[in-house]
Amino acid sequence: MSTAVLTHRALLSVCGPDWAAFLKGLCTAHIDDLAAEVSRGEFHRLHYGAFLRPQGKMIGDCLLHAVSADEIWLDVPLDARDELFAKLNMYRLRAKVSIAMRDEAVVAAMNALPEGFMSDPRSAVTGGVYGRAYGAAGDDGDWQSFRFALGLAEGGADFGADDLYAIDANLDALNAIDFHKGCYVGQELTSRMKRRGQIKNRVLSLRHEGRLNKGAEVLVGERKIGEVLSGGDGVSLGVMRLDRLAGEAICAGAPVFVAIPDWLKDLIPETHNG
Repeated sequence: MSTAVLTHRALLSVCGPDWAAFLKGLCTAHIDDLAAEVSRGEFHRLHYGAFLRPQGKMIGDCLLHAVSADEIWLDVPLDARDELFAKLNMYRLRAKVSIAMRDEAVVAAMNALPEGFMSDPRSAVTGGVYGRAYGAAGDDGDWQSFRFALGLAEGGADFGADDLYAIDANLDALNAIDFHKGCYVGQELTSRMKRRGQIKNRVLSLRHEGRLNKGAEVLVGERKIGEVLSGGDGVSLGVMRLDRLAGEAICAGAPVFVAIPDWLKDLIPETHNG
């Protein structure tokens, strides 16, 4: 078991009786499911989602944590928190909610859940045991390498605002997008991408020797097939073109294996990348 303080993540709170209706129109998450849990008195369960631009690009991904019947904490990228704080207040209008920034540390646990940690909902899809706590102590666990091995990207560390569409970052596979609820900001393009199968890119793991640098191009021959989002020792994350994966990939002159995790294989055509 290990834990790590995630300095690239931060917290907002939404308080007030109208939180569900308010967030339902702004966040991709399954807010009705969260509201149903709260109505049954079931708190401290995480839900995953994102806040989007009207054109569909992500401002940031988000973990939602019901603290009480009238208070929801939003675990968002630190570099997007100020913008999200301003936008949530702009959309508040007559909704009976208040928005605030919180100072609690965001802490991840890997391979076991210590007391006070909540299971990360993404683990139900990707496999593995990992979770979050807020305001807890953390040690020097390697959260980056842990999630790189799972093919799991995270806002604030791997991508910033306007870098990716939600489906590029596999949020559809991670049950972070409610495709059946009413309108929310960014819904039109997100729904159309999924409905028409117009999905060109996915974040995937890259296995390699040594270390890759952020922004490095991944090539098959002279053709670009992707780009490194975050580089690590032996394993990185890249945003990859799905129609160009066949062939022997290289990055910075060295061989790279594009790894499609089991939890994504049903959504990605078979390739012969090797």
